[in-house]
Amino acid sequence: MKALLVGNAKFGKGDLISPAQLYPFFDHRQQLQQELGLTFHHVHGETFAEIEQICESADVDAFFIRPAWQEDPAAAERCLSQLRNSHPASKIIFIDPFDQVSSKFFNVLPYVDRFVKYQRLKDVSLYPQLVGGTMITDFLAKHMGYELNGWSVTSEIPAGTEHRIVTGWNVTLIDRFKKALFARPRFWRPQPKKDIDIFCRLSLGHKDQLEWYGQYRIDALKALEPLASRYKLAANGEFIGEKTISSRQYFNEIRRSRIAFCPFGWAETTWRDYEAICYGCLLVKPEMDHLATQPNIYIPNETYVPVRWDFQDLEEKCQYYLEHPEEANRIIANARQVYMDYFKRGEFVKTIQEFLQLEAVPSSDLSLNSLLPNVPAPSAASL
Repeated sequence: MKALLVGNAKFGKGDLISPAQLYPFFDHRQQLQQELGLTFHHVHGETFAEIEQICESADVDAFFIRPAWQEDPAAAERCLSQLRNSHPASKIIFIDPFDQVSSKFFNVLPYVDRFVKYQRLKDVSLYPQLVGGTMITDFLAKHMGYELNGWSVTSEIPAGTEHRIVTGWNVTLIDRFKKALFARPRFWRPQPKKDIDIFCRLSLGHKDQLEWYGQYRIDALKALEPLASRYKLAANGEFIGEKTISSRQYFNEIRRSRIAFCPFGWAETTWRDYEAICYGCLLVKPEMDHLATQPNIYIPNETYVPVRWDFQDLEEKCQYYLEHPEEANRIIANARQVYMDYFKRGEFVKTIQEFLQLEAVPSSDLSLNSLLPNVPAPSAASL
């Protein structure tokens, strides 16, 4: 089976999410061929004009398409409807670029086989009911009096296509996470002492245009303040252009922290959630039962500690686990095991197999000589 992968796979100073979403294809290129008989060719393309041109004459069995989030939904529908008409027998897998559980591109659902979200609502029937398009914006607007000022990431879901919205893979499958997760202790590189009780370094967005997520994170930091008199905190918020700590300090501190408190940002899951697991922190986070993502490190009280969305129980929960380290360590160990098992069990390849409805290829059907060269994945060192 031949596939065409279209999108931005180059790590740089711009969009980091796109290359992180596409990275697993390159990292698992050999396994995809060995286990599924699937080969793919990648072409850079972010606009729907580029995507249309790239796909027009392609002779493949499957398309994996990941556009830029800034693109126009009307252009998306034109492009995908034309692709479906010109390739009626091919699988079309649309990798949605929006971080939020919702999307402005649901209008392409009639033309694709799978609409892949790296985080989505478990109950897709809720989408049309939510102010702003997400559970958190709906909660903040209805129950905490936040002004969204028209902010919204949503679109209408054509009737009968809801089942095509599926959970894909989180953006935390890149090398720097795997290396940190599987790193073995060395005598010349001892484990850092856990001398910080709670870590919470947050970005707040633009100071002169404070959005709802920046305000929510400010409220999260305020909820930590009562703990500062009893415990050592590494917690603050910084606005864009007013950087207060370096990346080196950030990673030094999270390695030394017992708890990482990770409130929502533009979306529910954050890089920090998985960094916390990699570096042996107890993940404390607003309750995540509404959301689906993989690897799923959000099993309440088993892989993370959920708190209320209004943070009313945050002080109590943090204090409890700081005073009961054996229970915290159990949850940390569980979370690390779940994250590692995702890689060990080859879950990404299984997800692609499910999307394409492919039968696994018997090992005898493939020889080493039939494999594509092991082309290195784009570098994720800068992410």
